[in-house]
Amino acid sequence: MSRQRLRTVARAAFLVAVVAFAAWGLQGSWRDLVVALSSTPLPGLAVAAGLVLLGLLTTCGAWLRLLAGYGHRLPREDGRRVFFVGQLGKYIPGSVWSMGAHADLARGFGVPVRVTVGTSLAFLGLNVATAGLLAFGMLAAGMPTLPLPRWAGLLGALGCAVALTPPVVARLGTFVAGSAGTLRLTWGALAVLVGRMALTWTCYAGAMVALIPGTTPGHVAELLAIAAGGFAAAYVVGVAVVVAPAGVGAREVTLVALLSPAVGLATATAVALVTRVLHTTADLTLAAVSALRRGRSPAVQR
Repeated sequence: MSRQRLRTVARAAFLVAVVAFAAWGLQGSWRDLVVALSSTPLPGLAVAAGLVLLGLLTTCGAWLRLLAGYGHRLPREDGRRVFFVGQLGKYIPGSVWSMGAHADLARGFGVPVRVTVGTSLAFLGLNVATAGLLAFGMLAAGMPTLPLPRWAGLLGALGCAVALTPPVVARLGTFVAGSAGTLRLTWGALAVLVGRMALTWTCYAGAMVALIPGTTPGHVAELLAIAAGGFAAAYVVGVAVVVAPAGVGAREVTLVALLSPAVGLATATAVALVTRVLHTTADLTLAAVSALRRGRSPAVQR
């Protein structure tokens, strides 16, 4: 069997595994999901879906900016295809499949494998550090986003802030890439990346608030803050549980635990389930659309 045919078979197996594990992640929750969807107002569901899509598109821009920090710029359509199709690997247990998929797809544009892996690891670190900064920062400010004392929130926020400095991020990315490339980030470039992630967490929190029935305008700001801190904390937990595909189960349990004091157990459970479905659907949709709209322009190297 030729190398090209082997790669085709491997990619087909990858997609089959993604769909299988994505469906497995909802096993045993279908009845609760139907109830949750039926009790969610259609306008709120539409707003939530739009915000999730916007959040994912924003993270794609962050990943491509990190890749550009190595000197490799992909055309927009091709870059989205590499990112969104590769991101499907997170639904396979092990937390390494998305990096491998990104590397395989980006290699067609002349990007060295180690540079792509370095980009994905730096991107993961950016996600975790900004999520931790948000959750710990809100705890330090007096909002009970985590069952920890305020001093722990202050220390955690400080650690995450240090992790988001250009020397730390650039050194990590350069170390992983080795001789294949050097990650160069200015304070301004990293500020843009952090701003993108702030917008991402805001979109995800807004999507959750849109799913909560009976929310009054006076409580939107409070629920938005609680949802942002809760989702950020749940994301970090999901990353830590590497055996769970896309953090399934671990994120929902954490989210329900942090959200239920404000909205009740039943509502928190419904929001967590619908949020999981919206993110999974958005991931699959963006991957399919970007694959169908793949560009033909070559990668541009700086």
